[in-house]
Amino acid sequence: MSENSVATAVTAKQRVFPLHLSPLESYMLAEVQPGYPMCFFVEVRLAGQIDRPAFEGALAETLDRHPLLRSHIAVGKGGLPCWVIAADERPEVDWNVEPVNMTCPRGEGIDLTQQIGLRIWVRQGEAAARVLLQVHHACCDGTGIYRFLGDLLASYGIRTTTEGKPPTLGTIDVAHLRTRKQRSMNSLNASSHRLRSIAFKGLGNLLSRLPAPIRPAASAPRDGKRNEDFPGLLCRSFERDEHRQLRDAAAAQGVWFNDLLLRDLFLTLELWNRHHQPKGYWPWSRHGSRWLRILMPTDLRGGDDYELPATNLTGCTFLTRNVCDCAKPEQMLQSIREETAEIKKLRSGGAFVDMIYVASKKPRLLSFILSRNVCLATAVLSNPADPSKRFTAQLPRQGGRVICGNLTLEEITGVPPMRPKMRAAFSISKYDRRLTISLRCDPQIFRREDTASLLDLYVKHLRHSAGLGPTPAI
Repeated sequence: MSENSVATAVTAKQRVFPLHLSPLESYMLAEVQPGYPMCFFVEVRLAGQIDRPAFEGALAETLDRHPLLRSHIAVGKGGLPCWVIAADERPEVDWNVEPVNMTCPRGEGIDLTQQIGLRIWVRQGEAAARVLLQVHHACCDGTGIYRFLGDLLASYGIRTTTEGKPPTLGTIDVAHLRTRKQRSMNSLNASSHRLRSIAFKGLGNLLSRLPAPIRPAASAPRDGKRNEDFPGLLCRSFERDEHRQLRDAAAAQGVWFNDLLLRDLFLTLELWNRHHQPKGYWPWSRHGSRWLRILMPTDLRGGDDYELPATNLTGCTFLTRNVCDCAKPEQMLQSIREETAEIKKLRSGGAFVDMIYVASKKPRLLSFILSRNVCLATAVLSNPADPSKRFTAQLPRQGGRVICGNLTLEEITGVPPMRPKMRAAFSISKYDRRLTISLRCDPQIFRREDTASLLDLYVKHLRHSAGLGPTPAI
């Protein structure tokens, strides 16, 4: 970064910070519960040996471009909580060699009044490396962290490229943070009365059909001890031909690929819960729910947000189905197709943001939402597609894989946050025409073996849909 660009970036930050929190960021802070930090994980696998000084220089430059990831929260303008650039601007980077385990000795929680919302672990092997990022969701969403990663890899590539065309960084305007909006089409265009109507209707829909949480396996720990397998992220991949067959199976049924992913996740959750239900359990009794619900994060960025630094502009959509629907998988697939088409048409992914916006104006309503000790979703399914396509930096590719100086990007995986009764976070990513499914389960309830069993069951359903395997069974 040149002296002029550094001066410009510093001046921009001085104009922008301290920066008031948005309603969604305030909600992300208030929703933190003991043992369930509002954090997500992203893991990057690289071929090659990381040049540590180049990596640290690239990290410093990238944090300068994405200042919310080097900020903490303090009382600022008007006596309100604000983002403030931290005095110690860099995150801790835990450097070590493979196969030394990654650990989190202070716990997974991040206190944004005392710490910045980014932690990094690096593990270097003989010819490959892993980089793990833990991110507080109030600072940034999935799209934001992918833009951060693209800039980090590009900045590193600029420092280590010895031949060929080096990467180039896209334009980032820190001043855009000042006018960022937690928005949906409704909150931009609707009156206050209509917004309240939308919010209360959405809240009523969520609370009127409360779903069943994922049941613990019979082998789940009963002593309250936390599974210390950190970060507990497991992955399974479909190779190129298998991925193509899976997409062809969706197209043959006249649905989007994401519809098939949703349908098979519903089938997985229903079969898992049915297999692990206690003896004498009746799903329609007062002890359980006949509903299953999947939460899908949605990106609310528009075309004018290209220069926006990493921040949180995410919405949520919820798909709910009765367990009886799973007995008719073809009909359920078509109903999901109809619902997702309606979601895209109405751009209703921001309805949850509308609810939070209205609730922020009514403290009693926000307190009511946060105090509900209920399951709002059985699982979360994030589908960022190809994370490298969300980079705003331009990096060269070879054979479909990103080249960043002396390193090659092999894979990007990760999972969204979990909540107390939303015990499984799935993510679907595509890279170099391979499909990878990632899963992290509640470490207070699931052992690593249980997480692997749930993930394998989902893979079995997808393979069956693609004509690659038999009818799934546990």
